[in-house]
Amino acid sequence: MVQYESLNELLPVASVVHIALGAMALVLMHRSREREWNERFAGLIISWMMVMLGIEYVFSTLIDYRVDQLITGEQVAVFATYESIFYSWMTYGESAMSSVLLSMVVILPLIFPFPLIQKESALKICAFFVIFISMVLVPLDIFSKFSHNGALGLLRWIGFFIWIPIYLRFLFGEMLYQEEGARDVSSVTILLLLGVYVQSWVFWLMHLTGLTSVYLSRWRVEDFVAQSFLSSSLDMVAVAIVGTTFIVLFLGETWRAFSKGFGGMNVVLSLVFVVGVIWYLLTLVNYETAESCILTTCQAWDENFIDWYVFTYQVAKFLFVPLIFMFILLNYNMIDTEAKGSQMITRIMVLLLLLVATSSLIEMIQIILPIPEMITSALFAGGVVLFIGWEERIMDQIITKKSSASESLNKLVDLKKIIIEDSEFRFFSISMAAVIGYALLIAILFDSMGMHL
Repeated sequence: MVQYESLNELLPVASVVHIALGAMALVLMHRSREREWNERFAGLIISWMMVMLGIEYVFSTLIDYRVDQLITGEQVAVFATYESIFYSWMTYGESAMSSVLLSMVVILPLIFPFPLIQKESALKICAFFVIFISMVLVPLDIFSKFSHNGALGLLRWIGFFIWIPIYLRFLFGEMLYQEEGARDVSSVTILLLLGVYVQSWVFWLMHLTGLTSVYLSRWRVEDFVAQSFLSSSLDMVAVAIVGTTFIVLFLGETWRAFSKGFGGMNVVLSLVFVVGVIWYLLTLVNYETAESCILTTCQAWDENFIDWYVFTYQVAKFLFVPLIFMFILLNYNMIDTEAKGSQMITRIMVLLLLLVATSSLIEMIQIILPIPEMITSALFAGGVVLFIGWEERIMDQIITKKSSASESLNKLVDLKKIIIEDSEFRFFSISMAAVIGYALLIAILFDSMGMHL
């Protein structure tokens, strides 16, 4: 095994940021009593997803630390081999949180922006669904030695089959029928898709051409994660869906840009488009290295290739995702910033996000370029001063230019008027906390029983 300096450098920061932002967002969502029920519920789901991602990244950080110890020869007796790390409470915990997160990804498209479940018992239905799926998937994934990841991952792609039709419906409504407010719905749908799938979209061209299979094969050999026949077959279907949906969004926003002008969404999707093309070209150049694990023995990746992976995939996953989710919560009227004490927490959230993003990017640049620490420290200090000075203006920009997908939706579509009590939202949060506790308990119990060792 080879140690790469930049690989997983953002993991520790990402774990803290996700948990902190998720916890603060939970407090704010429980105070936002004046919001539409599906906006408030979607905000709760996103907040809990952030917390779950943060806990998952904590386990990933611990695994990465133990693997580094193994490579450098500093390992402890308990984790003296790669197998002892892979089949430990750390990996079980990471897998358990990933399984719980899958169930959350399933219910979010059912609630927002278009509520497919329009019942007063919607929160209880979703809570029981998450509990049931988690109780099944968490032990199943560990028992099967993670050999059904591809099949279980199909749950993650359900959002495509709900959000893409919603996006197209309101894109056509705006472009062909000039429906007022349709853009609010289509834009938040794109952001939700980006928040959940952006790290997969950076490989969109590889997915469409089938080159992704070489990486999947290397991962199974290198990490000893043998997949079932069903899982392997579904993997290729899944990547084809990922690539196709990105093209649908990219063409849709390009069409809109010709009529309405180039906007921020076009910038983001164009950036992902270019990154995907570069990834395809780099894969062709490094194809022999990629398939070496399958044909002979695993060859180490070039250091520059790993740096590119960090700057694209890991930056998208660890920094871009929380930025998108927080933008959705703040800009789409989910959080009531006028509620007592909410503005202070909101300001802390915005500052934390901006400062962490700045420091992480500076650290990444320092790994690649030989910049003295004094210069990077000065740049970070300048960023801190800039953000503190502009914090009020940034907040005002977010608060005063809010959009409400639910209000726009009510003008365009007849929705059932639903009133949900505060106790229902508390019940959902308590249920999610219990599910996290269950997942962690299963991970610890399976490790104590010496599962797979």
